[in-house]
Amino acid sequence: MKDILFVCTANICRSPFAERVLNDLFFKKNKEGINVHSAGVNMFPGLSVPPEAIRIAHELGLDVSGHTPRQVCIKMIQEADIILVMDVFHKEIILEMDPESEDKLRLLGNFGTFHGDMPEEVEVPDPYGLTSFHYRSSFNIIRDCINNLYEQIIHP
Repeated sequence: MKDILFVCTANICRSPFAERVLNDLFFKKNKEGINVHSAGVNMFPGLSVPPEAIRIAHELGLDVSGHTPRQVCIKMIQEADIILVMDVFHKEIILEMDPESEDKLRLLGNFGTFHGDMPEEVEVPDPYGLTSFHYRSSFNIIRDCINNLYEQIIHP
């Protein structure tokens, strides 16, 4: 695996945090040579990472303050070995852009640690515009999913 792409709506909360979590994990495990990046399906020029997202990420030991949002493009999709999206809407958009990407497209939430009955498609909730609790909850879900992703797919 050489290229991992995280995708959310505007590339200002969930996907930049996921990108930082996986890069941090790679750094701690001395794993090199993998490009981890993120983008949004509906990125608006001028948007930036919300202060609450920066604060909560910082509390969790990561810095997302310097992140510059990017719009997902066909080149990113085609070059990615795995594309991890936050919800079904993102999956649909990616498939509209490149139907051939289906085999490498996954919902990040499906890598979560869950108890009891698990739905077929697990979405990571969007905390944008909500409270600190929502950012913390979403970011903790992302971190859990990435730890499982690493163990199951990247370094089995």
